[in-house]
Amino acid sequence: MTAMGPMPEFSVEINLETVGGEPCEVNLEAGQDERAALSRRFGLISVDSLSANLSLKWLKPGRILLVSGQIAADVQQSCVVTLNPIPATVTEDVEIVFARASEDTADIIDPKEVEPLESETLDLGEMVSAEMLLALDPYPRDLHIDPAALKLGPEVSLINEEDMSSTEKRANPFEILAELQPKS
Repeated sequence: MTAMGPMPEFSVEINLETVGGEPCEVNLEAGQDERAALSRRFGLISVDSLSANLSLKWLKPGRILLVSGQIAADVQQSCVVTLNPIPATVTEDVEIVFARASEDTADIIDPKEVEPLESETLDLGEMVSAEMLLALDPYPRDLHIDPAALKLGPEVSLINEEDMSSTEKRANPFEILAELQPKS
């Protein structure tokens, strides 16, 4: 337990004072217990592997830090229609800028895209976990679903993306209302 709340499931804190003028290379790999805890937290069936190869480099010493590299993960998600397991592989390039004050970054990156750097440590494990989750499909669907075999209810059927693009587009209700307004 930290002062800010519970300890993250995959926590790898790095002391920023150890990051010198040259880029600092960090390789992370989540252990079995950490992956199991992450799968519970994120509502996944399992996290089979999670690793990252990262480089930390000060863009402005002590003030603006660039974390770049690659995250790799293999997970099992649940299909949103059938709840069947769906394997997913994440291979994500990351580039995140952390800063003590976002105003300092205006000449480097949009200050709205900067993560705050509020202490002398940075939890790379938590950052990697969050980036893995963001890279996953939020609504995974089994591509081998037979829509005819699903019992969804009366007059309800599952349509695939091809059927959806070929369906007739319905009129916008606000356009219809606009036509009913008296012309002045």
